Amino acid sequence: MAAELRYPIADPPAPGEVRALAAGVHWVRLPLPGALRHINVWLIEDGAGWALIDTGMDLPAVREAWQGPLALYLGGRPVTRILCTHHHPDHSGLAAWHASRHAARVWMSAAEERLLRFFVDPGSSPENARWRIDAFARDGLLETEELRSALAGVNFRGVVSGMPAHIEPLADGDVLDFGGERWVAHRVGGHTDAQIVFHAPDHGLLISGDQVLPRISSNIGIYPERADRDPITSYLASFDRLGRLEPEPLVLPSHGDVFEGLAARLAELRTHHAATLERVVGFAREPTSARELADRLFRRPLDSMNLVLALGESLANLEHLARTGVLEVLESPGEPRRFRRAA
Repeated sequence: MAAELRYPIADPPAPGEVRALAAGVHWVRLPLPGALRHINVWLIEDGAGWALIDTGMDLPAVREAWQGPLALYLGGRPVTRILCTHHHPDHSGLAAWHASRHAARVWMSAAEERLLRFFVDPGSSPENARWRIDAFARDGLLETEELRSALAGVNFRGVVSGMPAHIEPLADGDVLDFGGERWVAHRVGGHTDAQIVFHAPDHGLLISGDQVLPRISSNIGIYPERADRDPITSYLASFDRLGRLEPEPLVLPSHGDVFEGLAARLAELRTHHAATLERVVGFAREPTSARELADRLFRRPLDSMNLVLALGESLANLEHLARTGVLEVLESPGEPRRFRRAA
């Protein structure tokens, strides 16, 4: 059964539009390509200026929105702080552009800065592409020209405005003051290594990034560049922390609509992951690689980027079950790793 969520905003913004929400917080929706279609970013009144949480991708339509209707909405007040929940390009893609336009500072966690630099600045590690391809090959991914381009970060760099000249580190527990209102930064794992979500306890608001979405489950995957090798455990652990926020906040997610019912949604996501792990155990009665599992979990044609995401998610499930002793790892020279239910 779907979680019983409530959507209190009857008229959410269309892509390229903005709505005043509450407590000096304004909801901006920006266009995205593909199935997601949009990302929500947040403007918070900050004295004589604005704090911006997440930025949208560097796409012509997104720049046009920021230079047109959204510039009018800013009313001549500058963006003074840019905070990125994490390094993915829909969240950080225009950080460098906004920073340059407004002479503003950019903030994100140190781990997410490292990941952003990994993709944006290929010169920092010219072997990144080969290393990622070889790592995925270990789990059954066959190299193609399209995959080489995706794994080299070409697609990523095409929708990011560059690396900000300077990034201020955001740490777990940091308390930020926006226009006299208190926001607490919470570092949460799973979707990526060190996503930051923002909680305004005095106003009962949670900017949840991609950690909690109302209608879809975030990608929880293992990727070569990530430090976290058991993101499912990290993701589920974050639910304990978010579930203790009081009073239960209104959730401002990156995709989908603003919603009430955080506890119900966390319970639904726990159930979803438990069911997926149970399916994987069933598939692993016979030895299976992450690539083979991806075909069984995602039974539709996948382009190169979505295939990488499916492989990462499949691997996360297999590794989690291996770490907990449910599966064993089988390795043979010249063959991808396979996982089998432990005796």
